[in-house]
Amino acid sequence: MKKFIAVLAAAVLLLALASPVLAASLGISPSSIELEVSGDGSATADLQVHYFSGDVQVSLVDIPLRVEPETIHVDALSEPVDVQLTIYGDESLGSQVYNGYIRFLGMTGETVAVAVKVKAKINHIVAGQPLPPEAPAEETLPPEAAPAAQGGIGDLPLSTVIIIAGGLVFLGLIALAISLAVRRARY
Repeated sequence: MKKFIAVLAAAVLLLALASPVLAASLGISPSSIELEVSGDGSATADLQVHYFSGDVQVSLVDIPLRVEPETIHVDALSEPVDVQLTIYGDESLGSQVYNGYIRFLGMTGETVAVAVKVKAKINHIVAGQPLPPEAPAEETLPPEAAPAAQGGIGDLPLSTVIIIAGGLVFLGLIALAISLAVRRARY
């Protein structure tokens, strides 16, 4: 019985001394965008960042254009934060349709904590050059009907999933300690 009390006291002490860990989760809405960018100009995209606090690095994937800002500091744990991105054209690339992604990397110091991609279709138009013909597109939800892109399971944000998993591991350790104490008490 003394060992059981010692194990239980150690578990309570560990809980009391444990510092809270912020589990990273990041959501971006809408989950897809379509923009027209002139070769000598720019276009803006309005997005919302959800569930994250810290620096978010922004880059384009499979789209050879430039995006600004490249880093955004957000505090969106309680409410979504509105973000405006500017994508700049490049006349030397000619008229093209780019199907790629805007990649958002949630950073913890110098480490990537979480990543989200937003599907992006960019019609890059240079004066005097028509856009090349496109292959038929697959059917997708309109951006306002599509859910926010985020990490996690189902509707639960990743931070909630990590907290639940940690709680289950802790309960498993308590059950193991109790079973060991009961087994030793029998002998």
